[in-house]
Amino acid sequence: MRGFRVLYEKYSHRIYVFARRFLGDQQYAEDVTQEVFLQVFRKLDSFRGDSKFSTWLFRVTVNSCKNKRRSVERERRLDPETFIERTRAGEPAAPPERELGHRELRDEIEQALSSLTEEQRAIVLLKGARGLSYEEIGEVLGQSENQVRGKLYRARKLFRDALASRQKAVLAPASEEDAALAAEVLAEPGD
Repeated sequence: MRGFRVLYEKYSHRIYVFARRFLGDQQYAEDVTQEVFLQVFRKLDSFRGDSKFSTWLFRVTVNSCKNKRRSVERERRLDPETFIERTRAGEPAAPPERELGHRELRDEIEQALSSLTEEQRAIVLLKGARGLSYEEIGEVLGQSENQVRGKLYRARKLFRDALASRQKAVLAPASEEDAALAAEVLAEPGD
């Protein structure tokens, strides 16, 4: 059990940040973080060691984020009124970085990310926010390194275009993570 606690302490924040950016919602990100660690606890013996543990963990995270997004969309379609009421009732207080005046950049990044497909968002976040190599991203998503390179190139272009179309000046990053993500996503291809 101590080993599991060490894993949780090492990876929980990374998973939460990834899920929050992927899903665009704090509560859903918390749910996904818990779900990921429940799955890891149950299936740790199925980890074969073919890849790094962190690669396997982020594969579980990406899949959990996709599943959460699908369930939220299904709930929204089936009962929009209940969904809106539930969302308002469980709406968390604004994060501190927004209260400090950095809302604009965070919102711009989140809106630009939400304009990407799930796969594009996952690739951008795995590369930019997690710093995984093309090979590791390929392992997480079950794709070749060259496929990842091409898809990342297209996703970055779409991300840049989404930011440009909003025609808002991006002043200062809300956090070091936002600065790193923006720099990575906006980086010129060929890195």
